[in-house]
Amino acid sequence: MVLLLLACTGPRVEPPTIAERIGDYRFATPIDAPATLAMLDGTETDTRATTCGGCHDDHHAEWSRTTHASAVHDVQFLAELAKPGQPRWLCLNCHAPTLPQRAELITPSTRLAEAGSVERLSTSPNPSFDASRVAEGVGCATCHVRRDPDGKGTVVGPRGSGRAPHRVRADAEALRGVCEGCHSPGADIVITPTFPCWFTTVEEITVGPLAGADCVDCHMPGASRPAAEGAPAEALRQHTWPGGGLPKHVDQLPAPGDWQPGLDVEVRSAPVEVRLQNARAAHAIPTGDPERHVLVEARALDASGVEVSKDQLRIGQTWDWGDDTTGRPATKLADNRLQAGETRAWTPVLKLDQAARVEVTVTYVRLTEANAAKMAHTRLDAELQALWPDLPVHLAGPLADYPRRRVIFSESVALVR
Repeated sequence: MVLLLLACTGPRVEPPTIAERIGDYRFATPIDAPATLAMLDGTETDTRATTCGGCHDDHHAEWSRTTHASAVHDVQFLAELAKPGQPRWLCLNCHAPTLPQRAELITPSTRLAEAGSVERLSTSPNPSFDASRVAEGVGCATCHVRRDPDGKGTVVGPRGSGRAPHRVRADAEALRGVCEGCHSPGADIVITPTFPCWFTTVEEITVGPLAGADCVDCHMPGASRPAAEGAPAEALRQHTWPGGGLPKHVDQLPAPGDWQPGLDVEVRSAPVEVRLQNARAAHAIPTGDPERHVLVEARALDASGVEVSKDQLRIGQTWDWGDDTTGRPATKLADNRLQAGETRAWTPVLKLDQAARVEVTVTYVRLTEANAAKMAHTRLDAELQALWPDLPVHLAGPLADYPRRRVIFSESVALVR
């Protein structure tokens, strides 16, 4: 009877590997950035961001105030991970992307735990895992530490001065290519029916007046300063990455003079018209997370400042995110983003017979109030709580101080009759 049962069931079919299920994308596996760096005196030092900051203090200070440094300590990110069926391991491959940050030993040949699910992997413990590094998010090693042919860690830099006490490999092109692994994996990657990984920033910068631009050209502006403590000043790049000017914590908001949006806005009053131009971004505005959008509001005010009427224009993508219960897949319904160099004129529909002025406000929105209200009910399980032990299990409190929107333009013009 036992032999007959085995014959009927046949051989066990193993679940697919990561590469077979998702594809050969860089974000599908962690970056092999060694936990230690080879020093020229034969010793080794660790590659934590705080260690790097001991000599590269300016770079570390800039990085520590960025969204990269908050890639794990991000309320919205943890709320997304808390949703049922999320492949947390895959999301962490970009938010805590180096091998020492991952408790699981993940390679392209790692198999899924179940054939029809990407939620869990069939993995073994990672011997190089260092739990203290997870909170770094996207740290120095993400871009600057790689493995030499002898297996030891080396720093990848734009140039080699010969003054560093550790190994340095000069490879500016390799550094320039790091961003796209997470920021632009592609448009057709469907992880689950309701979880498409839709980021196309690199594809967006292949067209328009700034075609061929590189991420660092805009997001890492030049600066003259020492590469390390005690070194002479030279032409280097800032490590600020201000992006849309909306960081993950209120105390990281850049001052108005330290940040400029890529969008130019002009308000005309005869007739009332708002002209929007993607003047400085080489990619679409907005890019990245499909829920980001720009909200343009026009309000007609009477002589005493009372609102007579208003109209709105939403610039961004609109998605139906599907339904796990019914199997309805996520679908992009519309996309009216401003492409690089594009100018668009918008005529708001307003009642102007009693109006004296028109006030126009442009707001960059990362998270709508409706979505924030849903997130406020999120409770973190033990696995997520371990990623940020100081965060309350209930997210309602931290969300109160989470930057969700930023006004990037505001102007009031008198009507010309």
